[in-house]
Amino acid sequence: MNLRSDVVALESGGLPVQVLGPDDASRVPGLVVVPSIFGPAPDLLDALAPLAEDALVVVPDPFWHEGGGVVPYADHDAAIGRLRGFDRDRCFDEMTAAIRWAGERCNGRVAGLGICFGGPVVLHAAGQGLLQALITWHGSRMENFLDRAHEISCPVRFHFGEADPVTPPEAIDKIRAAFASHPDASFVVHPGLVHGFSHEGECYDEAAAQMGIDATRELLAGLLG
Repeated sequence: MNLRSDVVALESGGLPVQVLGPDDASRVPGLVVVPSIFGPAPDLLDALAPLAEDALVVVPDPFWHEGGGVVPYADHDAAIGRLRGFDRDRCFDEMTAAIRWAGERCNGRVAGLGICFGGPVVLHAAGQGLLQALITWHGSRMENFLDRAHEISCPVRFHFGEADPVTPPEAIDKIRAAFASHPDASFVVHPGLVHGFSHEGECYDEAAAQMGIDATRELLAGLLG
């Protein structure tokens, strides 16, 4: 895995990013991955490695102002603690900077992958017209960020767990309704699965996690050339 660290320059400092993929990515698309509240965990980077064969994969650390880095999945309280006083608008702006940074280093076409916490972030970016494709894995609270859903024209893919208490069926229905007229939106709801099915641990489901990877790879293939 060609994993390296870099920094996106911001007025407020430097946004740390983990980068996978070719050193010269001018012919391949970009994928900006906004992780869960646990940060850019090792199992996430391992899962993304196959995608870096045909894309520039950029994983920013949304919580660098709060100490950053990775919180173990078992330490849920510490991860939730990052959200106390969290400046979501600043986070949106910084993830926008990461998307533009990736776009300058790839073929100019960037997909966004939002995982849990990252779901609303990539949804916001797509509403701003910054992404050429959008996918989420068990995205959280996206039903509260649908104001510009009607402006999103890029392909969108949503993957949920049927028994996810964070994104219950009524929330999925609200998101589905917001994209009812979209020409290229699809929803996958995995029977019986709860939140965090792409994360290592008791909630992990190999088949669902692989389906998310495959769907992401499909979107990236559409951005080649």
